[in-house]
Amino acid sequence: MMISGKRMKLKLMKMQNTHFGNSVKGRFFSKGKYEKNTKFKEDLYKYHHEPYVDNVNLRPDLYLKGDDAEEEGEGKDISNGGIKSTHDRRLKRNFPLVYSNEVENLEELKANPFTLVNIKTKNNESLGVATFNPYSLITARVLSHNALFSINIHFFIEKIKESLSWRNRIYKEKTNNVATPVTTDTTDPTLKDDHSYELPTSDNKYRLLRDDHCYRLLNGEGDGVPGLLIDRYDNFVSVQHLSVGCEMLACNINDALIELLNPEAIIFRNDNKERLNEKLEIYKKVFYGKVPEQVMLKENDCFFLIDLLNSPNTGWYFNRKSVRNLLCTYAYKKKVLDLFSYVGSFGIQCAKIGKAKKVVCVEKQPNFVELAKKSAYLNGIKNNIEFVCDDFLHFFQNCDELFDIIILDPPNLIPKSKFLESGSKRYTDLIHLAQKYINPNGLLLIIFATKLCSYQNYINIINKSFVHTNKHVKIVGQGRASPDHPVNLSLYLVSDFYWFALQLSY
Repeated sequence: MMISGKRMKLKLMKMQNTHFGNSVKGRFFSKGKYEKNTKFKEDLYKYHHEPYVDNVNLRPDLYLKGDDAEEEGEGKDISNGGIKSTHDRRLKRNFPLVYSNEVENLEELKANPFTLVNIKTKNNESLGVATFNPYSLITARVLSHNALFSINIHFFIEKIKESLSWRNRIYKEKTNNVATPVTTDTTDPTLKDDHSYELPTSDNKYRLLRDDHCYRLLNGEGDGVPGLLIDRYDNFVSVQHLSVGCEMLACNINDALIELLNPEAIIFRNDNKERLNEKLEIYKKVFYGKVPEQVMLKENDCFFLIDLLNSPNTGWYFNRKSVRNLLCTYAYKKKVLDLFSYVGSFGIQCAKIGKAKKVVCVEKQPNFVELAKKSAYLNGIKNNIEFVCDDFLHFFQNCDELFDIIILDPPNLIPKSKFLESGSKRYTDLIHLAQKYINPNGLLLIIFATKLCSYQNYINIINKSFVHTNKHVKIVGQGRASPDHPVNLSLYLVSDFYWFALQLSY
C-alpha cells in the first residue's frame, strides 16, 4: 500500500531542506588553484595551437620511492583495498597512475609543470613515459611503458586507430576508418532501412548523425590514454582533457583526429568538474569548425535532439546504451517513471520500442525538457508519454500513483572522497523514497556514476535503502558501461559506472 498524505509530504520536505536537497544544489568543488592564474593559462593554452615537441632524451626523470617508504606506510596502494605493494611492481602490472606520495623527487620537478616525464625506480630502471602534474594527487599518468616512445601526432594516430578498430567491430561500420558525409535531409531515401521511421518533412533542418559513427571513441585509461575522453558524433568530435598533460598535448591530439577523421568540428568540453582535481579551469568552446545548434542522434531506432555544446557530459551518455536497450524488453504495457530523465533517452525508448502503457519523464532543467518533447514528436509519440519539468522531490510530494518500472539516473552524488559518507546517504535516501512508488513485482533500475565506490559499497547502499520496508529484493540484472567504454583491468574495481536492476515484491 502506498504511503501518502501529510506524513509523507512532511518527510519529503525534511529531505529537501536537509542533507539531500542542499547537497544537490550546493557546489561540491572549490575553485581551482590556477583557474584565475593568467600566466598559467597562457602557458598551457598555447599548446592548443602549437604541438608539444617531445624529446625522449630531454625529459626529466620521476623517481619512485623505495621499499623503505613502503614499510612506513607512505606508499599505500589505494587501488586494491589498501594492500601494500611496491610502486614499481604495480606499474609493471600495467597500473597507469602514480600518486604524489609515491614520488621521491616531487619538489625538484615542480619547476616545470609542462613536461612529460620518464618514470624510474630508485635503481634507475625505466618504467615508462607519463604526463605530469606536480600539484595533483595523481602526479603522473602513464602513456607508454616504453620510455623510448616519442609522444607525438603519430603516437595518438596509432592510439585512435586502435580505438576505432574496436568501435568498428561493435557497430559494424561499413566504412574503413573514414568519416562519410552527413546528409542534411532526414528523409533522404539512402538513410532508410527496414527499421526506419518517417519523420515530418518540416524537421529536415536537423542534422541526422550516422548511428554507427556515434560512440565513445577513446575512454581514458581503458584505451591507453589516461586523462583523455573523446566522443564521436559522426562528423563532430567532442574532447575532454581531464589532466594538465592531456591539455598540453591538445594540438597533437587534434592533428591526429583531423588526420584520421577529418571532422567538421572539434569541441572542447572541458566543463567536466574532474578538471578541478587537476587545478584546471572549467570551460567549453568550439575549437575548430562550426557546430549546429542542435543535431539529431539515432539510437535503437529512436531519434533524439541533442545540444553538443550546452548539454551535460558531451551531449549524450553513450555508456548507458546497453542498459537502455535492455530496459525496453521489460517495458511492454508497463507504467514507467524516468527520473533525472535529461532528454528522455530512457523514457522515449520505453514508449516507442518497449511499447510501454505510460511513461512519465521528470527533469528539472526546462531546456532539456523542451528537447525531450521535440524528440518525442520526431518519434511520433504523443499518447503514452508525459514530460514533467520538476525537481524529483517536489514531484513525489504530488505523486499519487504507483509504477511498474522506475529509473533512477541521478548525477554523481559522490564527486570527491570526502563526500563518500554523505553521498552514500543521499543515494540511500533516493532509493528508499523511490521504492515506495513501485507496484508489487515492479522493477527499480539504479545507475551509479562515481569512481569512488566499490561493488561492495553499492551493495551496502542498496541494502540500507530497504531496511524496514518489508519488501523482498532480488537483483535481476547488473552491469557496467556499454562496450565502447573499455576499462583498464588494473582499475576494474574503481570503474565510474555501474547499474543494478532490482525486482521488488511484498
